[in-house]
Amino acid sequence: MSTLAAAPPRRSRWIPWVFVGGFLLVVAVNATMITFAVKSFSGLTTSEPYTKGLRFNDQIRESQTYERLGWHIAARFRPLEARRGIVELRLTDRGGAPLADAEVNAEFSRPVEKDRDFTLTLRAQGGGRYAAEADFPLAGIWDVKYRIVHGEQVLKARDRLQVE
Repeated sequence: MSTLAAAPPRRSRWIPWVFVGGFLLVVAVNATMITFAVKSFSGLTTSEPYTKGLRFNDQIRESQTYERLGWHIAARFRPLEARRGIVELRLTDRGGAPLADAEVNAEFSRPVEKDRDFTLTLRAQGGGRYAAEADFPLAGIWDVKYRIVHGEQVLKARDRLQVE
């Protein structure tokens, strides 16, 4: 006869439930992240992306027009207070002479959300400078599309600015 008593078998029925709980936690976190992602971003950064894609050659022609004209554009944003400031544009020709009597419009849009777009007309300040005061609805990154008309010539330019 053996003097050692047989130990009772271990009963660890809770171990499988730890794995089940871990998987449920991962599923819950993923479901929460998916919900936030779907509700916070539409997925579109532009309206009518298909149509704009078809007009890609127009963008190439615009860049060739910019090079052919030889205009130089210097844009800057001068903040005055929170979400408010002066948008300035300086236009010069190929030789560095200021371009006067141009019509300058600026269209502002947010790259990450829709329905905040607005347009300003920049007024001539003399010496090829054009400016307008802008009140932005939100701080952050804004895309700017300039449309400049000088006589028969039309030029479109883009810029991005940070509004505090």
